[in-house]
Amino acid sequence: MASFREPPPRPFLKWVGGKRQLLPELLEAVDSSGPFRHYHEPFLGGGALFFSLARIGRIRARSYLSDANANLMDAYLGVRDEAENVIALLEGHRKVHSETHFYAVRASVPDTLAERAARIIYLNRTCYNGLYRENSKGQFNAPFGRYKNPLICDQENLRAVSQTLQNVDLGARDFAHVLQTAKPGDLVYFDPPYNPTSKTADFTAYCPGGFGADAQQRLAETCKALATRGVKVVLSNSMTEVTRTLYEDDFYTYGVTASRHVNSRADRRGKVSEALITSFPMRAEQPPSDQRRVPTHRQVHPHANAGSPAQPSGVLQRRPARQWLLDNHYQDVAALIDEITREWKLAGKQTRRNWWQILAGDTKGNSRVVEGRSFPVLRAAQLRMGVPVTPDAICRNPREEVPPVTVTGRWRKRA
Repeated sequence: MASFREPPPRPFLKWVGGKRQLLPELLEAVDSSGPFRHYHEPFLGGGALFFSLARIGRIRARSYLSDANANLMDAYLGVRDEAENVIALLEGHRKVHSETHFYAVRASVPDTLAERAARIIYLNRTCYNGLYRENSKGQFNAPFGRYKNPLICDQENLRAVSQTLQNVDLGARDFAHVLQTAKPGDLVYFDPPYNPTSKTADFTAYCPGGFGADAQQRLAETCKALATRGVKVVLSNSMTEVTRTLYEDDFYTYGVTASRHVNSRADRRGKVSEALITSFPMRAEQPPSDQRRVPTHRQVHPHANAGSPAQPSGVLQRRPARQWLLDNHYQDVAALIDEITREWKLAGKQTRRNWWQILAGDTKGNSRVVEGRSFPVLRAAQLRMGVPVTPDAICRNPREEVPPVTVTGRWRKRA
């Protein structure tokens, strides 16, 4: 059975708090912002949104990507400017990979850009849980991860990433530098270390110094300054009272759900509510006409007072097929389908697919391919289409219910 992976370019680093699972909501926000010229991302991390926008043709002018973490930016610079050298070095790491080699590389201080880039990529791909963490001296200190066969060098993707980054301004700098580069009509996406939801949930060790309350306040002021000058702003953060207070007067706040896997307590991992904040209203799909509500306040979040005038629910309204995938841990599948349909839209095509049929696989249970992308075979889709369930069919949620049959099964078609 064919494996399911995003086509290149895709993030080449694993990153805690990465945004792959929220791509449908983020891309919906970008669509709602309308046309933009330059794209800016001052908390780059794994760059999931940037690479997704690049794949669907939304990056058409010079972009500005940065992060306060100099080691991270060395990895991006090395892949952009010296991809073949980085690949050769990674292949060398791959051939001698072991726990002893991991700690030797972790303790090393390479001289060249390619060596520094290869070091970060190797450590990131082989450390425990892909957890990028630095101590107060800026030294990588995540322990060895016991993987059977880690993907240390993805040559095809690294070359595609290098090509995509050729017209990108990369740098290690403070997020407020965007005030010097962003112009009216540009789009800025901020994905900062989140406001902690509890005293023990504050993981901001991506670089020395952390990211505390003062930095969150300064970020909110930066967002307001950008919005005032006509820059389009999108921001992700935790759904906390602090977050709502910082942005309630000047921005729209929407509730979204994401899965988080980093917490010292296993019972606190899993789905959490996050805030998606924009300087413009999102074109959320509306419920049936007899259920529509008229918003009476600019902010939208799930903690509105019960006695206040009717407001949107705070969760982006989505149609059943798409919602089913998102609710049952198939965010990557939803993002891939969104990506393909956007490509069709940009190309002026009226192409339609029965996505449940695609996700059910062929008669032998093999993956179907659409626009060069291989789709996973879902157990629920096979049951829904009335075909035999194959042993390798995927079921990510043991409690998932078979989606109801609709007339067409089209993506975004209301049941």
